[in-house]
Amino acid sequence: MPSTPIEFTPSNAVQTTSLIGYQSRGHCLVIGPLDLALEVADQIDTPAQTVLVPVPGSMDINKQATEDGVTVIEANPILLKGYLGAFDCAIGDPDSPGSLAMLAGVSLLGGFDLVLDLGEHPMLQQEVLPFGYKATGADEKQIEAAIAELAELQGEFEKPKYFEYNASICAHSRSSITACTNCLDVCGTGAISSQGDGISIEPYLCQGCGSCATHCPSGAVRYAYPSPVDALTQLTSLLKDKQNQVTTVLLHDGESGAARLESVRASLSEKVLPLAVEEVASVGMDFWFGAMAYGVSAIAVDAPSSESGAARALQAQSTTANAILQGLGLENRIVLIDAGSAEEINQLAGRDYASIPIATFKAFNDKRQMIRNSVDHLAAHSVCDLDSVQLGRHSPFGQVLVDTNACTLCLACVTVCPASALQDGATLPQLNFIESQCLQCGMCEKACPESAITLSSRYLYNSEDARKPRVLNEETPFNCIVCNTPFATQQMIGRMQAKLAGHWMFEDDKATRRLKMCEDCRVKDIFEQDATGIDVHKT
Repeated sequence: MPSTPIEFTPSNAVQTTSLIGYQSRGHCLVIGPLDLALEVADQIDTPAQTVLVPVPGSMDINKQATEDGVTVIEANPILLKGYLGAFDCAIGDPDSPGSLAMLAGVSLLGGFDLVLDLGEHPMLQQEVLPFGYKATGADEKQIEAAIAELAELQGEFEKPKYFEYNASICAHSRSSITACTNCLDVCGTGAISSQGDGISIEPYLCQGCGSCATHCPSGAVRYAYPSPVDALTQLTSLLKDKQNQVTTVLLHDGESGAARLESVRASLSEKVLPLAVEEVASVGMDFWFGAMAYGVSAIAVDAPSSESGAARALQAQSTTANAILQGLGLENRIVLIDAGSAEEINQLAGRDYASIPIATFKAFNDKRQMIRNSVDHLAAHSVCDLDSVQLGRHSPFGQVLVDTNACTLCLACVTVCPASALQDGATLPQLNFIESQCLQCGMCEKACPESAITLSSRYLYNSEDARKPRVLNEETPFNCIVCNTPFATQQMIGRMQAKLAGHWMFEDDKATRRLKMCEDCRVKDIFEQDATGIDVHKT
């Protein structure tokens, strides 16, 4: 008989994470046309209701109360934001908006607890709506269902904090240069936003789909419940129980995926191990490759809707993963499928797979290192002997190519590199590169003032070569003409002289000579030659 799915619960030794708490007093904001909104508000079983009647474009704000004590506000709604227990809406003049929660007298309580949006065009249209918000339009059945659900959303609620974020390795931005936007591109809740040299994740909006963690090239965003190491540890335990009879793991979530699985469970091959995770988009290449290193031959993923951010993240990950595996002769081992169809899953499980030894290294929560260790193990037992495999653009592995004729070794690229893949030469005028650390985020390419950098996505199988620093550009150092200390390169000094040749501040030989001095000698020379210093204003 096929195995039953295993869910990740505290009893299965999953590491705990912190909890996010919501508090809802039940004050409901109803948005919609006056007559319909008042009719619906009368049906809502919550302590208080406020009705917002949208008046698009109007700068006026009118407030009144009905005989039943319902607050009615007519205004131009600009922006609705928040979550269960803390909603608010900007109203009135877009250039100087007011607060609907303040006008309704609930701002000191944290805002509106619940929102029922009856408008033809919902105010919130992100892929995954926040807890406490229901958009029904004028549909009677949807309104009835929403009223019943809102009645249950009163009191205190908790959920896990699904993610961990390490800003120090985030490739989103540096020095006001934006590079990687992977997490923002796939987040369906609007929980992620740019903030300074990194991102901000609102835990109250995050609903744990895991797309950001899967699509993050560096591991700066990591899924925390369960963590990747928890998932792999439980999988290895299950594989031992099956005594190597399993060839294919079927990943599905514990709700919709489990329901689809039930319809085909009796038809599944015994070589298929169904495995329930919190969200299928929360596990990516580090888990897939790790599972294959631990004895699994193929991974079938019960993928969500192709229109979702989670599906886009999984598609990007599976495309890259399959390209890396194909270079090892392991073709089409990661498959996104519909768990409601047993035929495709059984075909995947029924292939004639060559067995390889099971890896002995332990799983750990370093995404890139887990990928590297797992691929190393697969490569060691591969019949192919490729040096590298080309990947699609925006893949998280590859090399940096430098036009040495254009590069001046200004090292702006080193300054912004979030992974220290680009490094200076310490005491030597060099630009060095460590390929295993490169995220292909494009930060260096954008920061280069000479447009000397291009990216080339690939996976280099030889880990020793990938981890070894290699010189991308180097030059003969230029020594200070006074103290003989190296402080620049020959090319850099030559370019500075060429660019400043026509500038009025460098018309005399003294100023031109100072370009060839280090910083300390330059300052000394200025005041030795002229006690008043340099006049920077042309007369």
